[in-house]
Amino acid sequence: MKKYWLAVLLSVSVLAAGCKGTTDKTDTAREAEAENKETEDQEKEALKTDGTKDAILAGAGTLSDAAKSAYRSVLDDIYYNQQFPNGLELDYNGSDLSENKYGVYDIDGDGRDELLIAYTTASADGQMFLIYDFVEALDAVHEEFTGFPAATFYDNGVVRADWSHDPSTVEGSDFQPFTLFIYDEEVNTYEFLGSVCQQDKPDVYYQTLAGGEETEIDETVLKDWLDFCIGDAGQIEVPMVELTEENIKALK
Repeated sequence: MKKYWLAVLLSVSVLAAGCKGTTDKTDTAREAEAENKETEDQEKEALKTDGTKDAILAGAGTLSDAAKSAYRSVLDDIYYNQQFPNGLELDYNGSDLSENKYGVYDIDGDGRDELLIAYTTASADGQMFLIYDFVEALDAVHEEFTGFPAATFYDNGVVRADWSHDPSTVEGSDFQPFTLFIYDEEVNTYEFLGSVCQQDKPDVYYQTLAGGEETEIDETVLKDWLDFCIGDAGQIEVPMVELTEENIKALK
């Protein structure tokens, strides 16, 4: 019996030793994996940081010192005081301000880099996509565009800006009302082209063109209008970064 229990104990000891060896190996492997993961995370973070800076500096590289200073001032006022240029008033819902984004990019193709801001820390009515251009002669920023953040920019100068509210009462409709704008280089602003929404009838749209009154149109007319205004123009992917103190300071 003693030999039996001794054999059992030896077996248990051998198994324990084997398990310990395996455990040591597993722990070592786990430590190595943890170190590798930490290294990978650090590399990803470095790439993310570098990418963020690259996104900012890609546009800022063509700006004059005066323009950079003006754009930083705009961002500082928004970030610290929730104040906007030219007396524009937008509310603030108390959310983390880094949820907002900004970019520096020649969005209108005029050869100058604009300041683009997606301000979303507000009520639906207070959310805006803003574009500012620095005018050297005035030593000030000029507002080119304000619209709801759900805006799509095209390389032919057209912007499609979705509405913050949908007035439609048509059940089952997934149509998103929108407004089209187009950049006018002479006045350096995006001018109203027209808007389209649904209200209470399926397959019927209500269109308002610049200088005109609201008109009922069908899907064919709507498609023809969009083809005329946008056609095969490509969408512009604007590099945007979070509105943070670090990213604002990177604009230098």
